[in-house]
Amino acid sequence: MEIGLAETIRALRGELAQAMADGEGQPVRLRVESVKLDVQVAVTASAEAQGGVKFWVLTAGGKATEGTTATHTVSLELTAETAEGGTVLTNSGRATPVED
Repeated sequence: MEIGLAETIRALRGELAQAMADGEGQPVRLRVESVKLDVQVAVTASAEAQGGVKFWVLTAGGKATEGTTATHTVSLELTAETAEGGTVLTNSGRATPVED
């Protein structure tokens, strides 16, 4: 099963959006400053009509087997923000705020 890098980032974005929605109205929320994503990718070159290079995220235990495939580790540092450019806040999972 091949999972594209864009699909991986799309899934991460969806998880962050769900965490934001879960945090709405909660007494304690967490601010997401940045997200670091380290993935193993297989880079394949295609000789097909459309050609080009594709990045496929390797699943646990996955190995690239084609002769035109190279495996690399890609580290992405992403800054999370809302569509309006605001701060992303998520639910901490606590039912009540901590009192000083």
